[in-house]
Amino acid sequence: MVVLTETQRAVLKTLVDLYEKHGRKRMIKSREVARMLGKDEGTVRNVIMMLKNMGLVESRTGPAGGYVPTLKAYEALGTVTAYSTIGYGYIIVYTPDGEKRLSALHMEILNLFSPEKPKAVTRVGGDLSVLQPGLRVRIESGPRGKLIVEGVISKVNPQGNEILVDIDKLVIIPDEIVGKIANRKLFVLDGNMSVREAARELHARKIRGAPVVDEEGRVAGFITTTDIAMIVGMGGDLDAPIKKYMRRSVFTINERETIIEAMKLMDVYGIGRLLVVDNAGNPVGIVTRTDILRFILSL
Repeated sequence: MVVLTETQRAVLKTLVDLYEKHGRKRMIKSREVARMLGKDEGTVRNVIMMLKNMGLVESRTGPAGGYVPTLKAYEALGTVTAYSTIGYGYIIVYTPDGEKRLSALHMEILNLFSPEKPKAVTRVGGDLSVLQPGLRVRIESGPRGKLIVEGVISKVNPQGNEILVDIDKLVIIPDEIVGKIANRKLFVLDGNMSVREAARELHARKIRGAPVVDEEGRVAGFITTTDIAMIVGMGGDLDAPIKKYMRRSVFTINERETIIEAMKLMDVYGIGRLLVVDNAGNPVGIVTRTDILRFILSL
């Protein structure tokens, strides 16, 4: 369990409250948190960076950037998790009018080792009127040791607040930390290296991207083969230093965080890799979608 100081808890709770207030649809600025708490923004920003190093906050730079709490933040505050409103998890119902979301209070799998098709009996919280036989659903458990079930509703029991789902997909994501599967042989590129040289290095190592460091060895950005292809396509200067073209936003994850949190971050930001850092914020490795997929398949 993460132990927070009074100030850290106040800043984290305010960040979570603002994130929830805006429907989890945008990142929160440090000045918003400072304004709510009546504190200096610089002080709040320093606290948020400590929370980030603890794996409780993720950030992104730029005009649309800011901070968002991780699943671990909700757990540290002792509140309901970001994946579940109550009970077991949640249900996404695919209706003709779009996706509807309800709470899953309990789920039991039937016929798992039987020749018959497996089924899921799920007790539902919320408005059951959107649940109709024939509709497709996706049921997800809470964030740790996550179970995902997809299928079609075959029966609805309004009296018992239950649905019966014919399962056609079932996935279990193990509760493993990122540090266990991350590639610890972290290759970095010098920011003064030319785009041409960086492309040659990435190709030689058969990797799609790498962190870029400054003169003091600190991570200053990230560049991928896709970025280099765009530079070529736009007629960019291939002999210019990569620090001119690198991405300034470096998405990180704490090595003690779960692979489920890594998958969530990759999905939210539309990226395929995360820089893995220790509690002090120092880079210790990198984890990719392929790393996670290989780990799951190995099981």
